[in-house]
Amino acid sequence: MIQIPVGLQLFSVREALAKDFAGTLQSIADIGYQNIEFAFHNIREDGTFEVDYTAAELKAMMDKLGLQVVTSHVAYHPNLDLDAVIRYNAEIGSKGIVMPCAFFRDREDAVELAKWLNASGRKSKEAGIQFYFHNHFHEFQEFDGQTIMDILLEHTDPELVQIEFDTFWALRGGVDPIAFMDKYGSRIGLLHQKDLAPSANPVNLLEKVSGHLTDEVVFSAANQEDFTEIGAGVMDIPSILKKAEELGTVQYIIVEQDQTVKGELASVKESFDNIQRLLAQ
Repeated sequence: MIQIPVGLQLFSVREALAKDFAGTLQSIADIGYQNIEFAFHNIREDGTFEVDYTAAELKAMMDKLGLQVVTSHVAYHPNLDLDAVIRYNAEIGSKGIVMPCAFFRDREDAVELAKWLNASGRKSKEAGIQFYFHNHFHEFQEFDGQTIMDILLEHTDPELVQIEFDTFWALRGGVDPIAFMDKYGSRIGLLHQKDLAPSANPVNLLEKVSGHLTDEVVFSAANQEDFTEIGAGVMDIPSILKKAEELGTVQYIIVEQDQTVKGELASVKESFDNIQRLLAQ
């Protein structure tokens, strides 16, 4: 039996939350989730951090439902008001801040982002909050024979910047998730898990796109039908979970269903049930 706790990235139920925030959180708790990762994507042009609920209001909702905020995704902005982000996360009880995405024209872009990650990680750590970088597939594009992920990890301090490793997106970048976990295991503090539909073709999206991978290119590369619930696809999730346990650094396995052909709540329930079964084996 694998003892790593499971969480849910709320981006998975974004449409349901927009319609009924409190009711959707209740449904998530009813499914059995206890750990939550928020997705705060509203950042003003000047870097101001915007939220729909005060920290006190949000924490009260979480406490009432028995939900714990473990981390929060906060959209990147070069002038992000990180002090406000840290205060908010501390007040809601979040243990981590995750930068979920960035885009790169060349190697220098990656090196520059690494500097920003280090500075953000240092400020977060001083407040008792861990800072993470989350991958998609395009960070496995190569510049001068080195992947963007390798560049980022080479130029960031392991004490300041950890990885929230999305195994699905790594696979879609042509990377074996287990091999990556073996290579960078000490940097991986969180795991994102979903599954890859058997019909996905090509698996490696870098065979499909190239050049300057903008947000429009990246997020249009995968089809909705490529995503499926944990246990319904072709990923070797039992081996990934076993490796996560072996590493000893992974604090949470976080379910994230970026897209689904099913209803959002039905999707995250199926993934919850299936991952609990796999963890118990």
